[in-house]
Amino acid sequence: MSRLAQRLWRLPALAVWATWAIVVASFQVARDIVWPSAALKPGIVIVPVYLTTPTQLAVWVSLINLTPGTLTVEVADDLDEAWVHSLYAGDPKALKQELRDLQQRVARAFAEPLAVTAP
Repeated sequence: MSRLAQRLWRLPALAVWATWAIVVASFQVARDIVWPSAALKPGIVIVPVYLTTPTQLAVWVSLINLTPGTLTVEVADDLDEAWVHSLYAGDPKALKQELRDLQQRVARAFAEPLAVTAP
């Protein structure tokens, strides 16, 4: 399958997945605001960035910012790490893994593998 054909299929698939993730996160944040729970543990994690193009990075950061409960605070000048705030940072390793998985989804949507596989 050509690279263009892959993008034509994978970008809409990413959009559908992201829309669903945003809906789920919206309900989770709303529920935890109305009925505060122990799940709310705000914090900031530093995540290595493995995306290879500015477009991929922009999409990744935008998806983080669109998802309720998360916000990209800063991306390093050399674009090798990002600081992400989350309302659910009680398990920093799990949060970092979710953000790495999101990077992989974005890279696949653009039909390009990640530059480095995260441990």
